[in-house]
Amino acid sequence: MSLIDLANRPTPEQIEAIFRWLAEADYRVIRPLVPRESFAAGERPEKLVTVAILDTETTGTDPVGDKVIELGMVLVEIAPDTGLAYRVLQVFNQLEDPGMPIPPESTRIHHITDEMVAGKRIDDDEVARLLAPVALVIAHNAGFDRPFVEKRWPVFATKAWACSFQQVPWSEEGISSAKLEFLAYRCGFHFTGHRASTDCHALLEVLQADLPTSGTKAMQALLVNAREAEIRISALGSPFESKDVLRQRGYRWNPDKKVWAKAVRKAAFDEEIAWLSASVYGGRPFQLEQERLTAMNRFSARAGERQIVRYPL
Repeated sequence: MSLIDLANRPTPEQIEAIFRWLAEADYRVIRPLVPRESFAAGERPEKLVTVAILDTETTGTDPVGDKVIELGMVLVEIAPDTGLAYRVLQVFNQLEDPGMPIPPESTRIHHITDEMVAGKRIDDDEVARLLAPVALVIAHNAGFDRPFVEKRWPVFATKAWACSFQQVPWSEEGISSAKLEFLAYRCGFHFTGHRASTDCHALLEVLQADLPTSGTKAMQALLVNAREAEIRISALGSPFESKDVLRQRGYRWNPDKKVWAKAVRKAAFDEEIAWLSASVYGGRPFQLEQERLTAMNRFSARAGERQIVRYPL
């Protein structure tokens, strides 16, 4: 490595040499994110699907009263069997005037001001055009983004969705946090977050990484879980004293319906019914509300098919 003049910016070659030198001493260097136009080299497979990586910035957290002020999407070709990305097809990022003042606490997060959005509107026709070939929309917190964009652009309700926060087994892979900034550091890069398309590029980079325990690409694990249907179980009439065991089992209290509920994979459904019978209802007959969840309605404010089933059958 040539000597570095500390008065001048190092060359790319010098930076790479420094990185290698530090790596030999067990140092970890975090690089700045450089958005890529392509990922996989070589011949593209015949079967590719178009995926939209999506992020929004909003005036707040309530999709009923708050509004989208920025929409970002990165459209990319994905091999559905491997999760490998190929070409980035298009990058979209537009601001919109919400017709209301942006709360200061929201601006502190995304740094979008009233002046930046004044008089602007996201192009509805362009959003519809971009979504036409999309097979799957991915957001890092789809439970937040999906209700917002479905309210503003109903075309999003016609698309399958996946959530990279919930549907990649980060903790099972030994990763202690699923926050995007933390995942980026684990993948060896950093970025300035909370602007829509920048977060999309960062998420795509994370999803192209190999998970540390299984060696599976994060995108592949996400696609597998997104395809699997689930059943949301609402434990009707569960005894008050069972609340602690329900919580430990992963059930969450729904204050509107006043019931404990949990989404269960179909493969684990029979086991869950047996557990509820033994641990919650004490072997007595009981009723469950069962709602079918798929990629078409999961993370949406729209309900899936519901039925009330009495057990034992």
